[in-house]
Amino acid sequence: MSKEILDSWNKNANEWIRVIQNNDIPSRKFTNSAILECTQELEGKTIADIGCGEGWLTRELQKLGWNATGLDATKELIEEARKRSSQTFEVFSFEAIIDGQTIPNGPFDVAVFNFCLYLKDGLKDLLSNTLNQLSAEGVLMIQTLHPYFLSQNNLSYQSQWISDSWKGLPGNFTDGHSWYARTMQDWISELNQVENSKYNIKEVLNDEEKPISLIIKINKV
Repeated sequence: MSKEILDSWNKNANEWIRVIQNNDIPSRKFTNSAILECTQELEGKTIADIGCGEGWLTRELQKLGWNATGLDATKELIEEARKRSSQTFEVFSFEAIIDGQTIPNGPFDVAVFNFCLYLKDGLKDLLSNTLNQLSAEGVLMIQTLHPYFLSQNNLSYQSQWISDSWKGLPGNFTDGHSWYARTMQDWISELNQVENSKYNIKEVLNDEEKPISLIIKINKV
């Protein structure tokens, strides 16, 4: 995680915890249930929630019968997650995975990145190195904003840096970090570079039948 991103999360951790625990983000009504439904379709016992934040998904995965471990680079979020659950939570960054470090508490049958992939460079290595640390039938899942977001916000339909990660969210956030938004074509291009894998993409819609997120499932082959 870049210094800009880590600094932004450190400054806004308490506000993020408040917003999540109050369920103040309307789209989560659809995206939360979508990622949980997709995990219920998978086989396995162990799952890593990478970029877990304050741990809501990790806790929900445990309720579904998974032995779930939460990982995040923001220490304050991990501390909050530990207060709310007896599950294993570790401070661990994407950069560590990209550098080839072993993911704590592994190996896992499944790994999930839920709305936490902000990087432009290194995505292929992050996904490949995570997939390589999963079991033989391992699955990697990603949920991210749908590329429709670009057109919806009157931006040109091309992959680009978005300047403020907190813009549009309820809450008193400050110092938003930049994040890299990809078109559908560029997502597919990145996924095609992950060796020894196959993938499928599901579009999540809201009650107006407008796309709000993608769920990408990557399997080892």
